[in-house]
Amino acid sequence: MIPISIIIRLIQEFNILPYISTYLDPVMKLCGLPAELSLVWITSMIVNIYGGILSLFAIYPSLSEPLSSAQLTILLTMILIAHTFPIELKIAQKAGVRFGFMLLFRFGCGIVFGMILSFIYSTFNMLQEPVQLSKAFVVHDPSWKAWVLNELKNYMIIICIIFSLILAMRILELTGFMRRINQALHPIIKTLGISDEVLPITLIGLTLGIAYGGGLVIEESRRKQIKPKDIFYSLILMGLFHSIFEDTLLMLGMGGHYSGIIIFRFVMAFIITFAIVRLTKNMKDETFNRIFITKNYIKKIKTANV
Repeated sequence: MIPISIIIRLIQEFNILPYISTYLDPVMKLCGLPAELSLVWITSMIVNIYGGILSLFAIYPSLSEPLSSAQLTILLTMILIAHTFPIELKIAQKAGVRFGFMLLFRFGCGIVFGMILSFIYSTFNMLQEPVQLSKAFVVHDPSWKAWVLNELKNYMIIICIIFSLILAMRILELTGFMRRINQALHPIIKTLGISDEVLPITLIGLTLGIAYGGGLVIEESRRKQIKPKDIFYSLILMGLFHSIFEDTLLMLGMGGHYSGIIIFRFVMAFIITFAIVRLTKNMKDETFNRIFITKNYIKKIKTANV
């Protein structure tokens, strides 16, 4: 995260942010967000959620006016949909789904989620009160010394947040709460059309993240042949709604509202997955594989069938 902080500082120092923001300015406007926040989302997609949070701390003082609770929730929801692409998309690719498709799918869904949330919040005048990030996170002194001290403080805060999340996850696991959530999600996921073969793996991905769920898909596909459509549907759902404890708690702690972070994301993820399953279920395997599945996985299937 240290290199990211330095890069963002240099971007601010040399006034490069307006040039970067230009490319995603129309997208951010559609989502009701300031153009400057495009760097936060870009950082989240290229690095990870924590890198995005650090960039938010750095950019926040330069905003012309404080974000509303609705805007912060929209931004954090978009980050939850599209983040850590180099790792998560590579895992999906190794599992059998095309990198390019997953990139466009999750990036596009991030924009769509942001647009719909913005429309809902503005139409019903919800969460319009301004948000003030704690002074512990942001620095108004432009000097390098103040910046270094503030960044070190932010790193310590994020480390504490990570340890708190790990502890919370452990408590949820020991108390059986995660198991009960999995049991509650099981029949819902089953109605989407995801097969029993990948259902347990999908549940793990939803609760613990793509690194776990996608990794298990890769291992499982090595041991036995899994239908490409089953892998695809599992990773589609995981891509939109994963790590529902750790990431959700983090974003709620950052000030995001549960209506967007939990309810909206949950409903939209299942609606989109359901629609994709219904639209592609009867598609010919050859056509489906050509559009969505990697050549390596198709080759593996053909080799196994010989």
